[in-house]
Amino acid sequence: MDKLAPTSYKTMIPYIDKTTCGVVYPLSIVESTQRGEVYTDGNSALFWHYSGFAFLYGVCDDNFLNRVYENFLSADSITPRRFILFVTHEPVKRFFGSKDNVVSGKRYFFEYPNSYSSRSGALPANLEMREINGELFDKTEGTVTPRFSWANSSEFLDKGKGYCITDGKRTVAWAFAAAISTGEIDIGIETREGYRHLGLGTAVAEQMIKYCFEQHKRPVWACNASNAMSQRLAEKLGFQKVSECNTFKKR
Repeated sequence: MDKLAPTSYKTMIPYIDKTTCGVVYPLSIVESTQRGEVYTDGNSALFWHYSGFAFLYGVCDDNFLNRVYENFLSADSITPRRFILFVTHEPVKRFFGSKDNVVSGKRYFFEYPNSYSSRSGALPANLEMREINGELFDKTEGTVTPRFSWANSSEFLDKGKGYCITDGKRTVAWAFAAAISTGEIDIGIETREGYRHLGLGTAVAEQMIKYCFEQHKRPVWACNASNAMSQRLAEKLGFQKVSECNTFKKR
């Protein structure tokens, strides 16, 4: 299993199975929109996005899967960032499900209809909708922030997009492009505790949905199966669940 040079990434596009399970992430790597690594043995390929999300395509025989496990998921593996493997094929699920030191989960994927429809109301008077700039990129702190997918504000401002709601100088809700391909934008979103159930997530997500349509890209959404709040928000916004996959990460 060899690590490819970025100049060879575009040669890996034929490997990518155009499924509805997060394909925007590997495409964002090979289209040079976002950072990531690609590994291959000539018959199989592993795409590892800057966010930590990883995807397998191709033959994926036991030898290749063993290399993935040893390098990224075994107790002895050391990685510079998190590694969460998305898996849809049953033989691959069984392979990683039988391994020690691996935690399994499930992720749901949603797509938006072909036309945009607003569902949010006006913001409370003390709050303001703003486009995320360099200063807001750096000061936004939480679990799912633009830094989740982008190495720095320069890359984000050059190729990404995001909106936030502020309360004075404090950022309290935000939505942003977590992954971008030529056809899709995956929306990452978070609302700070204490500001939830006020419709802020709906309002800021709609700004990103509108932006997607302006860019002629399809908005997509994904969340852990256990994240009922994210599922409800996706459905409230008009997203429809289209698929699911298993995830595997190091214990």
